[in-house]
Amino acid sequence: MVPRVHSNLSTPGIQTLKLTQFILKAITLVGVTLTASFWWTGTTLHKNIDGLEDQIHTIMVQTKQIVDQAKTHEIDLSDHAIQQLPEQISFVKQVRERVGFSWTQLLTDLEAALPGSIRMNAVSLEEKTNTVLLNGSTQSLQDLNQLIHRLETHPAFHDVILSQHANKQKKETQDQSTTVFSMKVFYDPNHPQAKAKKS
Repeated sequence: MVPRVHSNLSTPGIQTLKLTQFILKAITLVGVTLTASFWWTGTTLHKNIDGLEDQIHTIMVQTKQIVDQAKTHEIDLSDHAIQQLPEQISFVKQVRERVGFSWTQLLTDLEAALPGSIRMNAVSLEEKTNTVLLNGSTQSLQDLNQLIHRLETHPAFHDVILSQHANKQKKETQDQSTTVFSMKVFYDPNHPQAKAKKS
């Protein structure tokens, strides 16, 4: 009986070569996939950039048209003028608020709070703080105290501050004196009674 002989006729290292080929194919496939992904992302970004550039160009053209139209109407839309807009808006707001102030209402409220014995010489208003400055005279300190009390209890006035007061003798009658005074009081033009009258 003839013995069987097993002989491997394949080239030495063929398994290693196949493994290497598989790894190279995998790397190539990953590279192609990444390249396609980068290409698609780049194309999308370029489209978005082109769209933004078109929008910016359109906005610049429209802005130039608006500036040109403003110049024809003598309106300054320069950067310096635009930076000053907040201050101008604040000023206009203050003016609008002051337009709504009624001197008639103030004098009406003041008349309601004044005792009959009080004589007013001057009434002025600090607009920023709505503080009323009162200068007047009365026959006695009791009348002055009554004035302060009536101002404090009136819904339109509060925070009365008596700046100064002094007694002065009348030239005609030396036995009679007059108390002159100056005071500050905060005035609320939007107090409930004023709103009720407006409505």
